[in-house]
Amino acid sequence: VSACAMLAEIAAWAKDNGMTMYQLLQKIYVEYGFSKEKGISVVKKGKSGAEEIEAMMKQFRANPLTEIAGSKVVLFNDFSTLKGKDYLANETLTLDMPTTSNVLQYFTEDKTKVSIRPSGTEPKIKFYIEVHSKVNSVDELADADKAALEKIEAIKASLGI
Repeated sequence: VSACAMLAEIAAWAKDNGMTMYQLLQKIYVEYGFSKEKGISVVKKGKSGAEEIEAMMKQFRANPLTEIAGSKVVLFNDFSTLKGKDYLANETLTLDMPTTSNVLQYFTEDKTKVSIRPSGTEPKIKFYIEVHSKVNSVDELADADKAALEKIEAIKASLGI
């Protein structure tokens, strides 16, 4: 309920300032940077599929990616062990979380974030990809969106999905 009230307040503020919510979002992109996310689910059927998903997670965990689509990985987090690796500082980190989770997360030098986890209810492995870019005006947003989609496709290819 409080989130709905906050969103209504934002919408009212935007209207009072002669903007739609979409126009406000565009202003935010120009001021703070453009961001696009995509979730991808790879379904693997049956018992062999579940074993394949488990093997994929073990492979990503045992051999953390060092680059994704040409961008160097700078941080890797493993939420099952609550350990991370800062590649820039060459430090092992302890993640301050109350519980573990079968999730891996990679951050690259160009601010891309890739999270990987198996579904808890279905025979699939899920990849969450987030890419960022800088835009200088609203006129650049269409090109930024196109470039983000192309980058997501390159990341998918890099991950073999």
